Parts: sequence; C-alpha cells; structure tokens
Amino acid sequence: MGALARRGLRVQPFKCGPDYIDPSYHLMACGVPSRNLDTWLLSHDTVLEFYGRAARSADVAVVEGVMGLYDGHANLTEQGSTAEVAKLLRAPVVLIASAARVARSIAAEVLGFQQFDPSVNIAGVILNGVGSPRHLEFCKPPSEDATGLPVLGYMPRRDDVRVPERHLGLIPTIEGVVVEEWFDKLTEQVEQTIDIDRLLEVARQADTPRVAPSAFPVESLPRRARIAVAQDKAFNFYYQDSLDCWRLGALRLFRSARLMTRHFRRAWGGYTSAGGSRSFSRANSLSMRT
Repeated sequence: MGALARRGLRVQPFKCGPDYIDPSYHLMACGVPSRNLDTWLLSHDTVLEFYGRAARSADVAVVEGVMGLYDGHANLTEQGSTAEVAKLLRAPVVLIASAARVARSIAAEVLGFQQFDPSVNIAGVILNGVGSPRHLEFCKPPSEDATGLPVLGYMPRRDDVRVPERHLGLIPTIEGVVVEEWFDKLTEQVEQTIDIDRLLEVARQADTPRVAPSAFPVESLPRRARIAVAQDKAFNFYYQDSLDCWRLGALRLFRSARLMTRHFRRAWGGYTSAGGSRSFSRANSLSMRT
C-alpha cells in the first residue's frame, strides 16, 4: 500500500473479517481509512455496498486477507474466508507463500492452493521469508513451472522490520510501537524486490462486482444528537463504516482522548470500543476520577 501511495495513486485499503488492528497499519501506510469486508457478520449485499462505496473514488483497492486463503468461520465451508470475499468481489488474488525453510516444496504448496478451489482466481505469487538470491532461485522457477503463476516478487528475511505482538496479534499503531521509519524501510524493500508494475497489471484484471442496494441513508440528515467517541490508546477498535453510517444518520460525532472530558460531559451520549481497554484499565480509572 505504501509503495502504491508513493507512486501518487489513491489507495483504498480493505481488511477481510472483523479486524480493528490491521486497518490502523493500512491508515499509516497510505493515509486512507481502511474498511472491513466481513462476510460472517454482514450479508453479501452489505459487503458489496461497503466495498463499492469506498473503492469508487480510488485508483486501486487493496484487500488484505485473514489467516490463510481458505480459513474462515467454519471448518468445512468458505464462510468468512478470504476466498469467499475474493469471489464475491470478483477480484484476483495475490498469494503470499512462505518460503522459509523450504525450496522446491514451495511449488507443491502453491499448486495445492491453486487446485483446492479453481473458482478462486489466484493470479500471482509473492514469496515471503526468502533467505538469499540463491534461495530465491530454488523457489521461484519450480513454483512458476508447476503452476503457471508468475512470482511477482519476494520479501527477504529481515529482523529490523518485525513488529511486536501481544494477545490480539499486532499492537495498534496508536500506541506508538511503530514509527514512520519502520514503514519507510518496509516500503523501500517492497519497491526493491516486488514488481509493482506487474502487480498493477494483476489489479487491472479485476472484474466489476455486482451493484448492491445501499446500506447507507440516501441523504445526510440534519445533525442533531451529539455523540462523544472515545479515541485513545485504550479505545480505538472501531469500524469506519459504522462511524460513517452514524454521521449520515443525524449523529454528530466528537472524538475524545479520554473518558469524562468536556466532550463526554456535553454530549448526548458516549460510545467506547471494546477489546483493548483492559490493557489500560488503571489509566482509564484514574482519568474518570480527575
């Protein structure tokens, strides 16, 4: 996303599934709020509406998957999986395959993904965790020969771009664990070892998804109710589309860095996210007493 944005393209990021944390990295990478495409919580029509509404003003849309390509809510169906979203959007898939500790065997892995569900349009491969140029030569030709899929590039093993994690996976960017220098290093690496031009060619293969009925109000209503939205290290797990729906539905939203600030006192109501607040329970308790 960062490499595409550096080219002057307006990138619209998306995330498969009900994930609040990864979208914060998307925003930091390209400066545009990310949207969730969740076929488990939402109907297909609603997912299509959210996608179309956000993507229509972008030069390119990038959808990050969830877990493995075929992993979803159930163990015997595609519900909630990246594969389901890709088919719904009629979008080509760039498969990220781990080359760590393998060589020719990577071809069997990619071939398995390709043949598991032929209706998923896997259009290219990026190899992750490549140890050296020689290692790349033991992975790329066998994969391309076995599958016919182009290897669009690779990411080498680099300890300096690892991100710390905790119980929910990545740590939200609002907590300051990731700085611009980290994104710069990662973006520069992508520009060096991934063929962005070929990646854009793959993106142009995407068909236009069918148009779904709007889940949003047709017209914005006059602003009436004042709602304070907690926005800080403890409270930041929000769906962007939910906030947008509220704004169109006559709610006037204010972002507040702490509970019980003047915005919360003056508002008609307050909204806080769940999930990450337990890591900051002491700080929240103190802020409500001062």
